[in-house]
Order: sequence, then C-alpha cells, then structure tokens
Amino acid sequence: PYLGQEDLARLASHFISQLFLCPEYPQSSLATRALLKLPFFIAYALYRAELHPAVMFSALVLLQRLKSRFPLARGLSGHQLFISAFRLSSKVMCDYTYSAESWCIVAQGIFTAHQLNQMEREICKYLDWEITVSSLILSSFEKKIRANFWEMQSTYPDYAAAFVS
Repeated sequence: PYLGQEDLARLASHFISQLFLCPEYPQSSLATRALLKLPFFIAYALYRAELHPAVMFSALVLLQRLKSRFPLARGLSGHQLFISAFRLSSKVMCDYTYSAESWCIVAQGIFTAHQLNQMEREICKYLDWEITVSSLILSSFEKKIRANFWEMQSTYPDYAAAFVS
C-alpha cells in the first residue's frame, strides 16, 4: 500500500497527525477504503505526483507555518492539509505543475477540482501568502523532521515560528 514511499509517507503522516491532531481517515463516505488511511494516502500522492522529496518537505514547512500562525488549530482532515500544502509547494517549486483535474487523481478522488482550488486559496490566505521556502530553511527543517518524526512516538518536539519563517 506504500508504493515504495513508506518512509516519507509515514514521516509526513506522523508530523501532520501530531501537529494538527488529525484522524487517520478523511471525513467522507469514502473513508471506509483502507487506502485512504493518511499514510497510505500520502504514499499514493507521492508516488503518483512523482515530485522530488523536497516538495513534500516544503509542504510540511507550510503546515508548520500554518500551525505557528494558528496554534490552537486542529485538523479535521490530514488529507486536506497535506494535499493543499503539497499542491501549493509544487506550484512554487516546479516549473511545470499538474492541472486541477490531475490533482484530483493524485488525491484519489476525495476532493473535486473546485474543492482543491478553494483549499489552495484558503491556505494562501491563512499563510498571508508566505508560501516560498528558502533552501536554508528547507534543509534545516528536513534534517530536524527526519530526526524527530521517523518513528511514531508518544511525544514530539515543537518548533518555533522563527524556525520556518
């Protein structure tokens, strides 16, 4: 079910679940499908999008910024948070990006193109358009995340807003 993306998918899932206290399954009628468990959803998105791992880590930086701006925020859907940030990071980092319809496929049909576009507008607004990630921030963030979120643990470190801005 990990399509060769297990390590990154588990890492991202641990990070998002801890940061936003998200459930493992999306809140939808499709939630009964086993492959929609958050780490499997992320693995499929990574596999299908075929983007450099830096895009995923950039997405996690954006989610950390979001949490820093709204510390009490909780996530109803780690799937929504991940795909929104992943899609936005790909647009910022890559010369070529997928269409909204292609992102629907990457997101396994959970979200419509209209919903994906709306989610992207919302995350940009909530981040006050601070959507670029410098290579210095990305490098140090990736090292910290790889060290601290590799395995499921009972507690995880918190990161200061200055660490990702």
